[in-house]
Parts: sequence; structure tokens; C-alpha cells
Amino acid sequence: MSKIHKKVRQIKSVERYFMISIGIILMVAAFYFFLIPANIVAGGVTGLGLVVNKFTGFSISLFVFITNMVLLFMGLFLLGKKIFFRSIYGSLLFPATLFIFEEFVPLLKMENDFVLATIFGGALIGLGFGLVIRYGGTSGGTDIPMKILHKRLKLPLSISIYLIDGVIIFSGVIAYYGDYGIESGLYAILAMFISGKIADIVIVGNSTKKAVQIITTKRDEIKEAIFETISRGVTEMDILGGYTKEHKTMLVTVITSNEYYYIRNIIARIDPEAFVYVTPATEIQGDFSVREDD
Repeated sequence: MSKIHKKVRQIKSVERYFMISIGIILMVAAFYFFLIPANIVAGGVTGLGLVVNKFTGFSISLFVFITNMVLLFMGLFLLGKKIFFRSIYGSLLFPATLFIFEEFVPLLKMENDFVLATIFGGALIGLGFGLVIRYGGTSGGTDIPMKILHKRLKLPLSISIYLIDGVIIFSGVIAYYGDYGIESGLYAILAMFISGKIADIVIVGNSTKKAVQIITTKRDEIKEAIFETISRGVTEMDILGGYTKEHKTMLVTVITSNEYYYIRNIIARIDPEAFVYVTPATEIQGDFSVREDD
């Protein structure tokens, strides 16, 4: 009887930054080719830059760069060095890529095609953002004030996202009300919904929280690494392999989508022979605390 065993592969730094770069390029393409030409302000610093550009003609890429730098140093003082260093790459690469697009790539004619702009723009943002998060990165921008609101005011991350992006979308409705009424705002909300769904699927499925089951012979090392890295609780169960008759341990923990990257690399580093499966955690009762830097 042949036996197929797929090891958990640790993601190397070169691969990580390559995929984060691809993700950011896809996000920029979504804004540049679809949302910006259609004047759809779908949240984020880029959406705010579109509003500023409408009234002043100021370069969107330059606005994104300046705003990202301000937010980056706000993150340093209010969230700490860890968030600062994690956010530098995306905060610089996003406006740099957008600037290159502005200088050398022609725009698509999407002014009156809200449906295509919303679908493809939202899908590309979700695909790009999903890749960035899956590989442990961040696109900078409004990620930082969301985390500040979460840490300082104890607002849930979901509320922080709705609050900040909601204000930006509302500013877009005001900016383009004379041209489109509230139509552009409704399409912006739809684009955000599409991007969120696609991002969840890219990261680790279609639920924001996941139950991770790890069958391993190195329970203590993996358990301690989970405690130190993402501060999640872990349940352990002694199990017996039905075929091998080997005694092993199953570790069970519930994580957010953003933490999947860290769990994956913990397992790959400590026990690449471990058997791992992930299932949606659709309903959670009891304590589910989130790290301070989530």
C-alpha cells in the first residue's frame, strides 16, 4: 500500500516578500484600472486620495505616500515597534507602485461602467489583500488607525473597519454627489463586500475565524510557540493512530485569518511531519481574546 504524506512547508522570506509584492501590485491595479477611473471611493487611503484629487488635483500616489508615512509613525508611537516594522514594506511599496502606474500605464475607460469596475476592482483588491495577509504582511494605510482604535478605545476590529472606511466612503458620496448621487457610494460598499469575501477565501477559506487541529509528536514545543507568538489558548488530546497505532497528541486552537501565517510557520518549523487540518469556526462561545497587535 503506497502512502502519500505532504509535509507542511515553511514559507521562506524571499517567497514571503515576493507574494506580498504581488498582492500589493494587484491591489494597486484594482484601484488604478477600475475604481479610480469609475470614481468609486471604496475606503482606504487610496479612496481618500481620490476625494482629495477631485477637489485639488493633488496626485493620488503622493497623497497615499504622505498619509502612509504619517500613519506609519503614528503606529510607531501608539502601537510599538513591532507594528511599525511590519508595516514599512507595504506602506512604501503601495504608493511607489501606484506612482509607476500613474506615470507609465494608461487608464482604462471605466467612467460609466460601475458594475464592471465594482466587480473586478473589488475582486482584485480581495485577491491582493488576501495574499498580503496570507503571507504575514500588511498594506499599511488605514490598517494602522484601525489597530489604534482597537487598542486604545477597545473597539472590535470589525467596528473599527466599518467606522474608518464608512467615513471615507461617505466623503466620496459627498465629493461625487453632483455627478452620481449616492450611486457611487452604494457601488463602493458592494466593492468592499466583494473584496472582503475574496480575501477570506484566499487566506484560509470563507470564515474569519478558523479551528486548527494539529496532530503531532511535539506538543509542548508547538504549544509554547503558539502561546508566545499569537497568545491563543490551546486544547490538547491524547489520540491513537488508527493505522499506525502510534500515540500522538492533537492540539486544537481557534485563530483569526490574520494569524494563519504564523500558525503555518510554527508547525513547519517545529514538526513538518505533523498532520494539520483547518475548519471554519462559525460560532464561538466563551473567551476569544485578540492580541494587542491584531
